[in-house]
Amino acid sequence: MDQETESPVNPVPAILVVLVVAIMAVEVAFYLGANGIVGGPSAVGWRLAAIQSYGFSDEVFDWMLTNGQWPREHLLRVISYAFLHASFVHALFACVILLALGKMVGEVVGQIALLAIFVVSSVFGAVFISLVHDFQLPLIGAYPG
Repeated sequence: MDQETESPVNPVPAILVVLVVAIMAVEVAFYLGANGIVGGPSAVGWRLAAIQSYGFSDEVFDWMLTNGQWPREHLLRVISYAFLHASFVHALFACVILLALGKMVGEVVGQIALLAIFVVSSVFGAVFISLVHDFQLPLIGAYPG
C-alpha cells in the first residue's frame, strides 16, 4: 500500500500568510502592551492610540476633500485601518475569513493580484463608505479587504 502523506493544513498563497501574520503581529503587540509585558504603563492604551492615529476617519477624509490637501499621514489611513481591530476575536475572525476567501481567490488570480485585490478593496471600501455615509467612529478591520 502506497500511502501519501497529506498535510493537515491546506496550502495557502505566501502573500496571504504575510497579511495574516501582519494583522496578528499588531494584535500580539496590543496584547503584550495591555498586559504590561512590554511598553510600560503607557502601553495599556496602544490599541486606542493606534485606532485614533491609523484608523480611517470620515472627518479627516472629508477635510482632505474639502481643502484639497492630502497629507501622507492621513492618506496612510486608507490602508492602515485594515490592520487594526477592536479585539483579538475581531482580528481572528478577519484572519479566518481572509484565509478562506484569499486561498480560493489566490489560486485563481495569483499572489500579486491577490495583494492588489486586498489593497484596492480596502481603499475603495473606506472611500466609498465615507462618501455615502457620515460616521463618527474610526473605521477599522480587514473585512473590506
